[in-house]
Amino acid sequence: MISNASPLINFAKLNKLTILIKSVGTLKISETVLKEVAQKESYSQEAELLKEQIERANIAVKRLNAVFLQKSAQIRAAFRSLGIGESETIALALQEGESEVLMDDLQAREVAKLNGLKPVGSLRVLLIGFNKGIIGESDVTNLFRQMAENKFWVSGEIALKFLELFEKAKKKKR
Repeated sequence: MISNASPLINFAKLNKLTILIKSVGTLKISETVLKEVAQKESYSQEAELLKEQIERANIAVKRLNAVFLQKSAQIRAAFRSLGIGESETIALALQEGESEVLMDDLQAREVAKLNGLKPVGSLRVLLIGFNKGIIGESDVTNLFRQMAENKFWVSGEIALKFLELFEKAKKKKR
């Protein structure tokens, strides 16, 4: 799966990148996404954890070829509020023939859909991890709370949908 910076930062802040990787498998990121996480002083812990996972080959850094660099530029021109990391994430998914992208930003998710991709967010990763037995019920609850405490912004509608899906998943396991 191709990832944007925000899910990496969200899980790294909680020191839970391994849960993210176990839940969705090996990740691919663009060089720009790596720079977004690695070059901000405020993300020093997150950058170290990201580099560790790259060294373990759980995260692969990919370069966009000329065609998809152009696609990224076209996306940014059409949707000016998108960052370069978000547009490159979408372009990289198309280049790599992936059908899903890991991203949290609402507009970026909509643009991903317009490009035939299925966006998966950080909260969905918690559900995937729970359904696969990677994390337990209390882990999901604690991680959701910690994300909120770490200023992971999510709309009330998304939070309610997440909680609804989590309740359904818990019932299935009983």
